[in-house]
Amino acid sequence: MITAFIVFTIAAIGTYAIRLSGVFLLGGDRELPPRVRKALSLVAPAAMAAIVANSLLLNEGEWRAFGAWHLAALVAVGVALWKRSMGWTLATGVVAFAALLLAGL
Repeated sequence: MITAFIVFTIAAIGTYAIRLSGVFLLGGDRELPPRVRKALSLVAPAAMAAIVANSLLLNEGEWRAFGAWHLAALVAVGVALWKRSMGWTLATGVVAFAALLLAGL
């Protein structure tokens, strides 16, 4: 029977191989087409949006009741629109969430 260690090792090797394949296929001196560069620049924000939406709206498969999550998200959205910086947005959202939890929400 396959142990968890072997499964994780195989998954790590596979993930690393996938990452290296991108370096070998797209590396070097060649230039990516503008549409590909634009699409690649949108991957990180799309992934972050998916993670945030899932955490914000669902709790163990059920709809999350309104509370600290949503208020912190509103603060983070305000900072995102103001600063246009993912770092400031994440940091402010975390601090707002922690403050709301400490306040009992």
